[in-house]
Amino acid sequence: ELNKVTAQLDQVTAKFQEKQEHCSQLESHLKEYKEKSLSLEQKAEDLEGQIRKLEADALEVKVSKEQALQSLQQQRQLNTELELRATELSKQLEEEKEIVSSTKLDLQSKSEALENVTQTLTKKEEEKVILKQEFEKLSQDAKRQHKELNDRIQAAVTDLKAAEGQKAALLGELSTTKEKLSQVSDSLKNSRSEFEKENQKGKAALLDLEKVCKELKHQLQIQTESSLKEQNELKKSLEKEKETSQQLKVELGSLRGEVTRAQNALQQKEKEGQQLLGNINQLKQSTEQKKRQIEALQGEVKNAVSQKVSTELESKLQQLSSQAAQERAAEREKLAALQSTYDKCQASLKQLQSDLYGKESELLATRQDLKSVEEKLSLAQEDLISNRNQIGNQNKSIQELQAAKAALEQESANREQLLKERDKALQDAQREKSVKEKELVTERSKLAEMEEIKCRQEKEIVKLNEELKSHKEESMKKLEVQGKADSLKAALEQEKESQRRLREQAEREAEKRRAEFSEKEAKLHSEIKEKEAGMKRHEENEAKLTMQVTTLNENLGTVKKEWQSSQRRVSELEKQTDDLRGEIAVLEATIKHTQALNRKWAEDNEVQNCMACGKGFSVTVRR
Repeated sequence: ELNKVTAQLDQVTAKFQEKQEHCSQLESHLKEYKEKSLSLEQKAEDLEGQIRKLEADALEVKVSKEQALQSLQQQRQLNTELELRATELSKQLEEEKEIVSSTKLDLQSKSEALENVTQTLTKKEEEKVILKQEFEKLSQDAKRQHKELNDRIQAAVTDLKAAEGQKAALLGELSTTKEKLSQVSDSLKNSRSEFEKENQKGKAALLDLEKVCKELKHQLQIQTESSLKEQNELKKSLEKEKETSQQLKVELGSLRGEVTRAQNALQQKEKEGQQLLGNINQLKQSTEQKKRQIEALQGEVKNAVSQKVSTELESKLQQLSSQAAQERAAEREKLAALQSTYDKCQASLKQLQSDLYGKESELLATRQDLKSVEEKLSLAQEDLISNRNQIGNQNKSIQELQAAKAALEQESANREQLLKERDKALQDAQREKSVKEKELVTERSKLAEMEEIKCRQEKEIVKLNEELKSHKEESMKKLEVQGKADSLKAALEQEKESQRRLREQAEREAEKRRAEFSEKEAKLHSEIKEKEAGMKRHEENEAKLTMQVTTLNENLGTVKKEWQSSQRRVSELEKQTDDLRGEIAVLEATIKHTQALNRKWAEDNEVQNCMACGKGFSVTVRR
């Protein structure tokens, strides 16, 4: 039995040493887990800082969105004002069109009259040439009837005065037409200045739109970059948590194996303790039997004192008593050793149980970390949804800006049409000038008519000359008539010189008007060239805007693709988180089951104070 006990003690000591080594390994694992928990806490703090940064970025995005909405409202107000101005200009254009149509009708009637007058003038000029030839032939016979010619010359002078009055009236009409033309040119200049101002406003609005588009691009890039960074960080954190969870799973598996081993060792030790208790009981029974034998021997000794064998019996008794004392001392030592090993095993069990509880607390902490990470993931998903909504709103704002751009382009086209119509009005004014020049030609035709009157007078002189031919007999009278004819010729030459002077004045006035007309035409050409240059600039700006819009659309396409890829990644991460949750739930169930199986202490609801120190239970006291 002592050999068995010694063998068992050796086995127990070997197991105890193994358990001590296992405890040292567990302590090292505990240190590693503590370090990991500290690193996880630091990561949680870093994640909280990132969440704060994201909240600040979200506030900045909201402020920029409000500013963009205010700028859009201002642009809408400008668009309404421009539409009102366009309606007013359209009304003015309709009125001017009506005036131009009326002037066109007048010009058509006047042009027809001028054509008729030109035809009559050509005929009269031909007749004049013929009459001059006849006048040269019959000038010699016009000296007789000087008195009748003087009377008729006075009538012609009165007719000339009347013609001069008509000429003055026509000159007044020309001055009034010039004033009207100057007023029309002033109104055109004012309209041009207003159009240039409106063009400048439109350009400023386009520049504002370009600035807003650039700001929106920059904001979209910043948001996409931040979202990508957040997604990458979340991916990294999820990967790290996956690694930690896998490590924890491995460690849990190893701990479970160790726990099962410890449980098996405890069961074996309990069996060995029970065996030792049985052995101790057997030893006690054997010692009691020996005591009984010794008492029986002592009785026999007392009964056989007289006998000779008493000495031998006493020696045997002493030997037996000494042997029994030695056996008792050895048994006591074995019992002490067994009790010490039993106490050590119980202490190691307590340490294992405390280690298990620490691991369970660490598992709870990791679960809380996983829950916080899941909450952060949900917050990040909400941020992604808000970013998607912001991207949609910004797309809507870009579409509104494009619509505003189209409206501005339509307004520019309408203004170009207005300019074309005003150019047509200027052309009509030029036509009116040509009509006035034609009226001057009519005045010249009137002068020609006066010359015709003179030709008629000359015809009458021819008739008189014929009468003079019939009165050839009166030679004396012929001489007097010749003198009168000389005087009439001198008067006619004077009238011709006056008519030449009038023609020269009319030609000078016509040249002056032509010079003024040419200057105005040069000014109009220069203004038209400037307008064409402005239109080219406007078209270049529109081309640039279209290029920018195309680039924006391309950037939006890329952002949408990245967003779709990020959504796919998020869906994959959600699937992975769901798998992790399922695994965590399985681990929790297994841990609860193992706790329920291995727990040998009272529950927290049943015991409120510690049985060793008497303190109330808390997190620190529990650990």
